[in-house]
Amino acid sequence: MALLLLQAVAGLAGAALWLAAGFSAAGPAPDDATPRSRRSARTPRERMPVLAFVAGGTLALAGAVALALVLAGRGWWFAGEKIVIALPLQLIGLAAGVLGLVWWLTGRRPVAGRTLVLGGGYAMAAAALATWLIGYPPQPVAALLLFAAVALGTGLTWALLAHRGRRAVAGFAGFLALLLVAGIGWSWLSDTAAPTLEAGTGHGHGAAAVVDANDGAVASRSVETLRTPADAPGEVRRFELTAAHHTVELAGGDSVEAWGFGGDSLPGPELRVTEGDLVEATLANRDIERGVTLHWHGYDVPNGEDGVAGVTQNAVAPGGTFTSRFVADTAGTYWYHTHQAGSEGVRRGLYGMLVVEPAGGVAEDLDLSVPVHTLGGAVFLGEIDGPQQIDAEPGSTVRLRVANTDRSPLRVLVAGAPFRISAVDGLDVEGGAEVRGEALRLGAGARADLVFTMPEAPVRFETDASEASVISFVPPGDDATSTSEGAPSEIEAAPELDLLAYGDAARPELGPFTAEGVLVLDRMPRFVGGAPIYAYTVNGQVFPHIEPLVVHEGDLMRITVANRGFDVHPMHVHGHHVLVLARDGEAATGAPLWLDTVDVRPGEVWELALRADNPGIWMDHCHDLEHAAQGMMMSLAYTGVTTPFEHGGAHANRPE
Repeated sequence: MALLLLQAVAGLAGAALWLAAGFSAAGPAPDDATPRSRRSARTPRERMPVLAFVAGGTLALAGAVALALVLAGRGWWFAGEKIVIALPLQLIGLAAGVLGLVWWLTGRRPVAGRTLVLGGGYAMAAAALATWLIGYPPQPVAALLLFAAVALGTGLTWALLAHRGRRAVAGFAGFLALLLVAGIGWSWLSDTAAPTLEAGTGHGHGAAAVVDANDGAVASRSVETLRTPADAPGEVRRFELTAAHHTVELAGGDSVEAWGFGGDSLPGPELRVTEGDLVEATLANRDIERGVTLHWHGYDVPNGEDGVAGVTQNAVAPGGTFTSRFVADTAGTYWYHTHQAGSEGVRRGLYGMLVVEPAGGVAEDLDLSVPVHTLGGAVFLGEIDGPQQIDAEPGSTVRLRVANTDRSPLRVLVAGAPFRISAVDGLDVEGGAEVRGEALRLGAGARADLVFTMPEAPVRFETDASEASVISFVPPGDDATSTSEGAPSEIEAAPELDLLAYGDAARPELGPFTAEGVLVLDRMPRFVGGAPIYAYTVNGQVFPHIEPLVVHEGDLMRITVANRGFDVHPMHVHGHHVLVLARDGEAATGAPLWLDTVDVRPGEVWELALRADNPGIWMDHCHDLEHAAQGMMMSLAYTGVTTPFEHGGAHANRPE
């Protein structure tokens, strides 16, 4: 990430210094029309500042080019537009600047010389802006607009310096303004184009078949048909959840307005079932005006049960209901939340835990769900903000099912006892040894099961979200005051455990990859919902116009995720888990790590494998839901699957 920042700074510095050279060459000068016999070369006093700016600008430019080449060695995702667009602009700018400098120094064509020096600076500035305006992959139309802007800006400068009259100045200025308007209009029109969620057909609403180049026509099927069969096996476990406004009382005595899935507490009720059960959850919306849905985060349900407004269903309006059904065929720790305007709904409290116990029962003596959530400035561990104490017999085993339901990364630690990571994102991690004094990082939306054996002394569960909100496990009869309050926090100083090297189990035999996908994460000016914002992008585009990852059922897809930006992006794919192959070119060495939420930090490149075994149209988005709302959402689309639901529309669907 430091290389990206240094390259950007070097490019901007080079452009700024060359522009400074052009503006410094502003002393009295003969006009280009002055006879050559009456022109004179510049004095040393006039030359020195200009030459100093030129020397510094050229060095900075050389540094920017060298860093771009280094970034290209790390991956074309970090340097594509720098090599294809910025480098030609920089070379053109340098050539123009040097020629202009010679003309200015010799007095042969002083006005044209100064114009070229400034024009060279414009080209270098455009090269630096290419990273922020175009990004990856390089876009030809945007590149042409940049080149044209440099040419027109240089022409306008010449008209002003050469005193070519109002008509010439107005002409160049008018064309430059027209170009700016055209660029903004082109960007805006791309935001108003038809959404792109389905494979091959765009976001159509008909039943047209998709053509598979290998297998011929693929029969079309709607997401509405991809639901749990009416005769699905399993003991039926029925739940009723009501989305409504309510008030949550904080430990400090204040209260905060919240939304929830039942009662006056936070979170919604825990749904705890047994492997093999048939879950039937009916959602009713009492008074959430923006609408709600139920999304089963991390659980690979049939596509029609996924609960994404505008993709698999319409948002449930006040007074409406929707029933989800799925077989709980995989034990583990999961959670549920709204997927309609989730950047607001989840933050306000529309979430809860889903726990699927193994058919043979839970092995630990004490099994607790600990969703971590921030509301009204207070951090809740489960239903309580502030310290809490739980009795635990020495020698008993404790499982903490921790879920990060916030939008930021979370570090967690068991202090006072060795612990092991039993599962991540709902799936077991094999062969993991006990660790002590190490913190585990969980991206937004991620979960981990921490297991420890209770010693004779107290144990604390801590997070870096709050020093006040902790859970103390104490032997029965211990004084709560002495064990749960005033103990020093260990989380900040704890080293971070690397999950890619944790555990010891054989790597699965995957077979050959039959599909490839690349997601380049960034941030740049774009239109979202018709409004200009500094948006979060995937492959240079924003939702709902990002080309989907397209798979055929049965494909094994290699997915590369590269983060060019300065924000963390916890990328969450619905309906599937992905196997981590490598991070930053280093292969995963621990037990197979299957994730549904991949926490991609700035500058990181992750290599993932996905088995396309769950047909549908699935969201793939950043689970910092503010980033999702600002563009960082797309779909994983199976060929032949269509949806009748739409983004926006009469139901005001907002699928983040």
